[in-house]
Amino acid sequence: MNSFVCKIRTPQGQITKVVMNENDKITCIKKLKRNGITPISIEKKLFIPSFKSLNKHSKKQKKVNSIIHTKKRKTIDLNKNINISFSNKVSLNELKKFTKELYLLRKSDFTNSRALIAIIKNTNNVYFKQVLNKILKSVEAGNLMYKTMNEYSDIFSPVYVNFIKTGELTGNLNEYLKHSINYLNHEVKIKEKIRNDVMPSVVMFIVMIILLIISTLFVIPNFEKIIKTTNDVIELPKITSFIINVIKFITKFWYLFVALIITVIFGIIKFINTDKGRYKYDYFKYTNVLFGKITYLIEFSRVIKSIFLNLQSKMRIQDALEISKNTITNTYMISKVEDAINNLYIGKSWIIPFEETKILNSIIIEMMKKSEKNNLSKTLGKTIEYLDDEIENQVEILLKRLTDISHVLISITLLLFLILFLIPCIKLYLGGFLFI
Repeated sequence: MNSFVCKIRTPQGQITKVVMNENDKITCIKKLKRNGITPISIEKKLFIPSFKSLNKHSKKQKKVNSIIHTKKRKTIDLNKNINISFSNKVSLNELKKFTKELYLLRKSDFTNSRALIAIIKNTNNVYFKQVLNKILKSVEAGNLMYKTMNEYSDIFSPVYVNFIKTGELTGNLNEYLKHSINYLNHEVKIKEKIRNDVMPSVVMFIVMIILLIISTLFVIPNFEKIIKTTNDVIELPKITSFIINVIKFITKFWYLFVALIITVIFGIIKFINTDKGRYKYDYFKYTNVLFGKITYLIEFSRVIKSIFLNLQSKMRIQDALEISKNTITNTYMISKVEDAINNLYIGKSWIIPFEETKILNSIIIEMMKKSEKNNLSKTLGKTIEYLDDEIENQVEILLKRLTDISHVLISITLLLFLILFLIPCIKLYLGGFLFI
């Protein structure tokens, strides 16, 4: 067995040296790669025997382990698989930072591999750094970046991968990185608006429902016990008695209701996993009262933006639609894009399938129809601007709608309090003369 001095790059991007005891260089390379470590150079170590070293070797000849000694005096056993759990969360802001850095480095005439090496050193997120290292290995092996990015849909959305793919295939990556930055800026803006404006109302809405359930399940039964402990015999309102009896029934047979809820949820999930169920569920995403329209507008905007960018690269509208189909995962929207492509091949308008959904307003439809007759790319650019404004308007409408729902819930809660608690209390303390 020979000793080799290996210069390596660890999964965290650290370059160090390791001494390995193997039969040949090929075995060293295989063992390093199996553990996610990139070999840079491997040289055979000259070994000068001495009494001390021979004595030390004889003590350990039955168990030889290859150990990497890092600068921090930490060791990694190469004879075992390295399983390190990282947080697999990469935020939109981190992705935006990576895209900007890649764009600036490429504008400074950096190659993709050299730019990735510099970015990896400047990345703090351990999981993201690991992913970027895999992209770097793929690039060094002669592959395109988008192929590895496609494996990490939790980080790189279909829209983002489509930008990188188009840029790499057309040799215009810098321009599409710029479009990716604009896309990410828009996504961050929408998410921040939803988080800052809509989420507080959603939280308040959920809290109101929880309080209503808690008061129904715990307060009302205890209130009946308090009433019965009084010396006066008070007849509870019929609605109070009815609700108390319903709650008693639910608490007595709670396991049946839990089993029913679990069965319904399991049935819905099983149905969604079928082709028909997935299509209906995706259609429901666009047609539900609260979030339907804004969800549709956001995904439709992604499709139109992808079409617009591909048209700017002198691509045919059919091909632009085909590529744009890969930017979404909603089966209902995909079917509409496919209908649009089929219409083009038989000489019909590609806008008809989107018009038939009756979700887009007439202004968007008319602007798209005009784009067919005049400058397609220019008019679609104006349509995108209008779509961005419409998305912001829908966020405001959603916010107002959630606020109105919260007010309705508060009103229902106050009404129930009046009927279930206040009237019996008045009967108790005023002797019931007001209700004779």
